[in-house]
Amino acid sequence: MHSTLLVVLPFSWLSVSGLLVLTYAIARIARSRLVKSPLHYIPGPPSNSWVTGNLMQLFNAKGLRFHHDLTINYGDVVKINGFFGDEQLYISDPRALQSIVVKDQDCFEETSVFIETNKVIFGQGLVATIGDQHKRQRKLVQPVFAVPHLKKLVPKFYEVAHRLCDVIAGEVKTANDADPSGSAVLDMSMWMSRVALESVGQTILGYSFDPLDSPSNNPYSKAIRELIPTLFSVSLIRQFAPFIARLGSPSFRRTIVEYTPNGTIQKIKNMSDVMYDTARDILQTKRRDIAKWGYEGSENEGLKDVVSVLMKENDRAAAAEKMTEDEIIGQMTVLIFGAQDTSASALSRLVYMLGQHPEVQDKLREELQTALQHRNADGELDYDELSSLPWLDAIIKETLRLYPPVPFVRRVTTRACTVPLLTPIRPTDAAQAPISSLTIPEGTTLFVGIAAANRSTHIWGSDAREWRPERWLKADLIPGVQTAAEGARLPGIYAGMMTFFGGGRSCVGFRFAQMEIKIILATLLTRFKFSSTSDHIVWNLSQIISPSVRMPETDGKNVEKQGLPTCVTAI
Repeated sequence: MHSTLLVVLPFSWLSVSGLLVLTYAIARIARSRLVKSPLHYIPGPPSNSWVTGNLMQLFNAKGLRFHHDLTINYGDVVKINGFFGDEQLYISDPRALQSIVVKDQDCFEETSVFIETNKVIFGQGLVATIGDQHKRQRKLVQPVFAVPHLKKLVPKFYEVAHRLCDVIAGEVKTANDADPSGSAVLDMSMWMSRVALESVGQTILGYSFDPLDSPSNNPYSKAIRELIPTLFSVSLIRQFAPFIARLGSPSFRRTIVEYTPNGTIQKIKNMSDVMYDTARDILQTKRRDIAKWGYEGSENEGLKDVVSVLMKENDRAAAAEKMTEDEIIGQMTVLIFGAQDTSASALSRLVYMLGQHPEVQDKLREELQTALQHRNADGELDYDELSSLPWLDAIIKETLRLYPPVPFVRRVTTRACTVPLLTPIRPTDAAQAPISSLTIPEGTTLFVGIAAANRSTHIWGSDAREWRPERWLKADLIPGVQTAAEGARLPGIYAGMMTFFGGGRSCVGFRFAQMEIKIILATLLTRFKFSSTSDHIVWNLSQIISPSVRMPETDGKNVEKQGLPTCVTAI
């Protein structure tokens, strides 16, 4: 019976999938021929394929240029094509985003592709829930990232950052025949990924994933690092997740996944299992420790990590507000996953930009050294002191503005909704007058252009696409924050930009991310100087942006290797 099921299920699954695709295609084609689209007048790029539209360009590792050019070539509202002529929108207009993200956010929900995929990967975490369940979870999760809690995590951030510096110092020394003042070319992207995971593991879970001074063989670490690129590689297949979600019970869908003859799907399933099992084991250990010592027991030094605080808040909550065990496990994986890749991407970009701009790096190092002269023997700046350093703050803000780790998110309209526009749409029919508001039909998929909005010349001025940290040094002159025209402000939760999004689905841990990045960067810069190499660095899109180095081969073909070669000098 088992062997028969093993053979039959893949073919049944393929047949069902094929039928779903065929039905969807026929419906889309028939609709496009019989009904004139209400979005027909919006400019946009030509479809690259009658099957996949522009999706292969949008979900492409080398697609950053395509995303960048959409706004430049077509404006702040762009029509793009999905499967079989499905018309979608790419929006970065500030006034429209106010409506989409804040004022009418209930009309613009996460796509079912996003939700259903995340349910499989993360369980019942924040990124896999909507509506009242999401609001209930967020009500419990958000307070654990309040500043008083974050201040208690600062020593742990420093402990991990110093460990990284010691390891890098050893690498530099080894590379230079025991000369500690020499230089070495190191892959800083790899180190930023490792330190970010260890940092968030220690502060969010109270758990060490990576010793840093030796190779990490932790399967959870491997799963977290590989998840985003693996998911991105099946972006088109994931578009059919909502159809699969309607097939039978969860156990039946699990069986379908287990017997799907696709190596990438099986890899994702295995990574999901590893993340769930690890989070469950950590949670069970915490439960035993809390039962034995309490939340504030001296034996566990008072549990300060984010999940321990969340468990404490959950225990105190009213019965109707409490999260289930599976919901807590979901939050654990979501918080680690959400913090690790984005922080690693931001830190890699910061190291790269400082290597490209040594004069800015010198100014920041001087600021840090001056601040440290007034510290006591521990040589560490506390939360408030780090927050008061203008160059550190400006460099991080400018890098997160111009190079957000996540360049776009998607939404779908739950009903027809009209949004105002800052910049009127110029219709493809030149005889039509410019349009100052946009009615978006129910069921329309939107790409919210985070990077595009962050680079809007309407907000940031003519130099919006330039990296200029000094724009943040005089807060009263910052375009888009204090001096933006009415309706030209972005609804982002952080510094007038969209990097951490806004509204009811903004990043709950944005202050956590800032503090992590500041401590790691500040600690590195007081011990090392970073310089660019002659390598050709390419930044790749896999939902979260990451670097690779392009290397010419002897046969004339270019190949790329993941990484960020950087010249590191001990100081």
